[in-house]
Amino acid sequence: MSLLKFHKDPARREEQFRLLMVGVFSVMFIGVLLVYFVLAIFDVPLKPDNFTNSYSTSPAGHSALVELLRQNVREVRTTSGALRAPDDNGDETETLVLLEPRAAFVAKYNEEFVDMFSSARQEHSSVVIALPKRVYQKANKQAENGDIILWEDVVDEPTSQDVLASTGFDDWFDVDRIKGPVDISWYDSSASVTVEDPVQVFRPNATWADELEVLAETGDGDPVVVRWLTDKWRDRGGVILVSDPDFFTNRFISNPGAGEFCVKLFDETPRRGAIAIDEDMHGFSTDASVEYLAATPPGLWVTLSAMALLLIFGWRQATVLRPQEAEPQDRQARKYAIEGLARMMERTRDHHSAYRRILRRSRFVLGTGAAQVQGAGMTPGTHAVQKGKTGKITRIQGGTDEERLVAAAKKVAHQKRTGETEHGDFE
Repeated sequence: MSLLKFHKDPARREEQFRLLMVGVFSVMFIGVLLVYFVLAIFDVPLKPDNFTNSYSTSPAGHSALVELLRQNVREVRTTSGALRAPDDNGDETETLVLLEPRAAFVAKYNEEFVDMFSSARQEHSSVVIALPKRVYQKANKQAENGDIILWEDVVDEPTSQDVLASTGFDDWFDVDRIKGPVDISWYDSSASVTVEDPVQVFRPNATWADELEVLAETGDGDPVVVRWLTDKWRDRGGVILVSDPDFFTNRFISNPGAGEFCVKLFDETPRRGAIAIDEDMHGFSTDASVEYLAATPPGLWVTLSAMALLLIFGWRQATVLRPQEAEPQDRQARKYAIEGLARMMERTRDHHSAYRRILRRSRFVLGTGAAQVQGAGMTPGTHAVQKGKTGKITRIQGGTDEERLVAAAKKVAHQKRTGETEHGDFE
């Protein structure tokens, strides 16, 4: 026994079927969207970094470093979507720089990150990475003059160690912290800088590769700037690792010796090559989570409005479009209307207007399709009309307007009664 009871009338039955299909589609559509939204809400996108990037003028930003390098006639640009070691181009080799990459984005791009440093150790390339140390968050209140207040914190040691492990250099040394402030000197004592507490240093393991050289260290001999330089490489480039990044930041770069120390470090890179500061690790190339935005206000209101419009459109399509079975009935009703119009004009004795009106209206109600008609002047007493449609009255014979009106009415009546669309002329 069927659970659905449809109307006996074919037109009503088709309308019920359309409504049923719209209902089933709506339930499925809403169900899928609900599941989609629930998953999207819990898939919170990573928050892009706004403070340590090379554009930022905040204490943790690196805009002052960029300006300093440009003043020293170095080409500096930012890049994203190119997380790979630069190709060897001699003295014009570019240097890829990663300044305090955020741990969340290192994890997001971990495969590219690992491959890049593996390639940089084996090929002729130039990469600089400064491990993360400090983190800043926006406070809930603003200063009286409208300035943003930032809360500063120091990342935990495991976070910095995880970033180092992604580079693959944890086989030779680990990240350690000592109390500061501490003076850090360049290997030839040509520059020095004081780093604030805590001071982040490298702690060598039992094994120390011959390719590793110390460029800067504390007074106690703890490495702070280390370079991996293969035998095949020239006197500049390689992979330069910086354990403590304070002297790179806007907050500390104005300290005595910090600017000179930065210039010394980047002099170890190919001087004729550009310095490309990567922003992938600060979230600038991270795609926005459209799903999350669509499932949370204010985007949620737009999504719900779009769903409502789709449902209304579907309902209108199901109820306003006429069922296919109703079309013959409509055409039949229009035939009666034409016949009634002819009778009305006959009563007014305006036979010419009556039969001309029938000629114009009949092609809209008697079906479609091509039909050939005879040209004008074929036989005496015959009035031919232009090409029409199948079912259109193509020729009206008669000597007077009244005779032609009667002939046209007969044709309409014949086609209405028999359903034929082509037949001979009525005398």
